[in-house]
Amino acid sequence: MESRIMYQPAREHQRFKAVHRALVLVDKGPDSLPYHIMDISESGLSFRYLGQKLKRSEVKEISLYHDFELIVDKIPVQTVSDQRLQDNLVPIRRSSVQFKDLSNEQRSQLEQFIRNYTEAPLPVN
Repeated sequence: MESRIMYQPAREHQRFKAVHRALVLVDKGPDSLPYHIMDISESGLSFRYLGQKLKRSEVKEISLYHDFELIVDKIPVQTVSDQRLQDNLVPIRRSSVQFKDLSNEQRSQLEQFIRNYTEAPLPVN
């Protein structure tokens, strides 16, 4: 008997939980604030933030930090999803972005970031 259940293939790149103080900066001008990275892989990351939903057009480039140290600068990205996590007075949201066309230097810096600023891999789903 043929199964009717559709299985989603495993992710191409393993995701890792980011450590405390692993931050992403979405450059929106002088009022930009860093957000906490939730998880990261070689192909993208997700971060949490407070407030109103970010416009997809605002999220074109990101930079990765640990504490105040810049690790990877100006990574081109594309927003994949943005959803509300908690419905408080000030909503908590989760945004996921996919990396686009990294230079060799950025790819190397990203690998270093994942190696140094993440914890155990997350389960594959």
